[in-house]
Amino acid sequence: MANSNSVHVQWASRPADERFTSVDDLYTKVLSRRESSSVADVALDCVQVAPVDAENLGSEIQVIDQSGKSFGQLTHYAFGQLCNRAGAPAGYLRTLPAQLACIPLQWSLEKRETASDEGNDAKILTRVNGHTNIAAVTSTTYGRIWDADVVRAIRDNVDLNVWKVPAASYSENDPKRATTLYASDRDVFMFLVNEDAGIDVDGGTIKRGVIVWNSEVGSATFGIATFLYDHVCDNRIIWGQREFREIKIRHTAGGPHRFVARAVPELQAYAQASTIEIEKTIKRAKATEVADNQQGVTDWLKRRGFTIPQARKAYEMAEKDPRGYNPRSVWGLVQGITDAAHDIKNTDDRTALETKAGNLLDSV
Repeated sequence: MANSNSVHVQWASRPADERFTSVDDLYTKVLSRRESSSVADVALDCVQVAPVDAENLGSEIQVIDQSGKSFGQLTHYAFGQLCNRAGAPAGYLRTLPAQLACIPLQWSLEKRETASDEGNDAKILTRVNGHTNIAAVTSTTYGRIWDADVVRAIRDNVDLNVWKVPAASYSENDPKRATTLYASDRDVFMFLVNEDAGIDVDGGTIKRGVIVWNSEVGSATFGIATFLYDHVCDNRIIWGQREFREIKIRHTAGGPHRFVARAVPELQAYAQASTIEIEKTIKRAKATEVADNQQGVTDWLKRRGFTIPQARKAYEMAEKDPRGYNPRSVWGLVQGITDAAHDIKNTDDRTALETKAGNLLDSV
């Protein structure tokens, strides 16, 4: 059975100021960030880069428009984005004093040739918090899904009396350590579970979980992952993850619309679905045989986008599973594909296969 470290990695690495003990507190943080933000379209070959303080060679770099007005100081992440758009080596320039680093960066901004229709145009996202920072430098076609909109979708569409941060033995004494609600200056990440409404499967009880993530500065796509699981331990490893489904939305021009039209309804439907509905789906999946033999199963899976090796391995994994799955049933194949995905080292490839396995339940 699959175990997932995706939340454990977040739990183990987030500092205290990126941890929030409630969705309301998290929303207050990211909403304040949005309200202090502004976006401007600029021609990068018409701006200047300069140290914030010319007398201090170690100062950070700011971007100045043609009138001499500063857009703000580049964050570490935005500096990398600007260098990427200019075709300049960010890693090397970070080793130089700011005043010296500005010389090749300025030259690159002015001389950069691009085949893109937008040329050297870009969107600059600035935030004001005591002083003004440039938080992101993206393409003009970047479709920003705001972190505040993502957290509000959770707050408004999920019953937070039912969906909660998973229990931990130390949560009462150290709730910040136990939390699975995070936000940095670059992203937001939430993991909530419904521990009170168990689902009876294979002689045991499983539960539902949901992970939502986003970055309004371009460091990650927007995504929702839903799944069933056996247990979440104190260090936030998800044990027995199965029926994994994932929606990812890139920050393209249509991204914000797809977030509203597709992701929010999916989130609402999953959060509000009853355990009875899920149990009925699992029961139908167990009863539904897709073919009479392995070759028929392979053909059925192939028509649904699986390769022949994937189909054969799914059958074999289901057939030898000690829980006695029927390798010709939809339920058995979902379990077999999920188990087969564990051997894939690349995270994106593994997630894609797990998502395809979860989607097979739609066939019943």
